[in-house]
Amino acid sequence: MANLADREFVGVVVSSNRRVLCQLRDDIPDIIFPGLWTCCPGGTVEEGEVPKEAAIREMREEFEIEICSIKLLTTFSLSNEFSGNYYIYSAKLFSLEKLLKCNEGQKAEFFSPEQALELRQHPISLNILKIYLADN
Repeated sequence: MANLADREFVGVVVSSNRRVLCQLRDDIPDIIFPGLWTCCPGGTVEEGEVPKEAAIREMREEFEIEICSIKLLTTFSLSNEFSGNYYIYSAKLFSLEKLLKCNEGQKAEFFSPEQALELRQHPISLNILKIYLADN
């Protein structure tokens, strides 16, 4: 089994008419940043996947949406309790916004960039949002 530092994670900032998809994480103690918002929902890269494929799969699984115009926004590695390699993508919503579902977390919705910046987000997500907004 790979050690935790070898794990790969993806996150995606999805935009619909310059609105950002945000997810309110579950409020349970065994997940990282419980009860906080994230502007880059995602998950773990599965064996045999490349990170971009994982990003597409995660958006389908968690929100039943399709994304397009996917580009790598940033990468980083952490070596603390959240150890791993992170691949963060930006993407456009291909599905209709009204088809968004929330299959993980408490809820998901689109916010203007200004509204998203005001959400109680975990610090990694907030930094990613700022990188995204500087690039768009």
